[in-house]
Amino acid sequence: MKTETFECEDSYEAKKLAGLLAIQKDNSIYVSRIAGAVKNEIIIMLKDKSSHSVTLKDDKNVWRLKSLVEDVVAGKKTISECSCKNQDSQVSISTQ
Repeated sequence: MKTETFECEDSYEAKKLAGLLAIQKDNSIYVSRIAGAVKNEIIIMLKDKSSHSVTLKDDKNVWRLKSLVEDVVAGKKTISECSCKNQDSQVSISTQ
């Protein structure tokens, strides 16, 4: 299992990202695709067609997260755990 850490702008953004990428009861995630990315912001589209913006620390974190989510949606990787510490602005995502 590999763990990747993404730095968000603040703890609110980290909690939002962890919630968006949380594992569902059927072991899937509710994300359908990345709708866009601009500078340090990424737009995540869910299966219900709603879009959510997450502000990360910098564009490097955005491109790493975009790549990971695209791999998960394509079935190349699976998220097994997604967590953030209460006061931390980092999200750790474990993949298989």
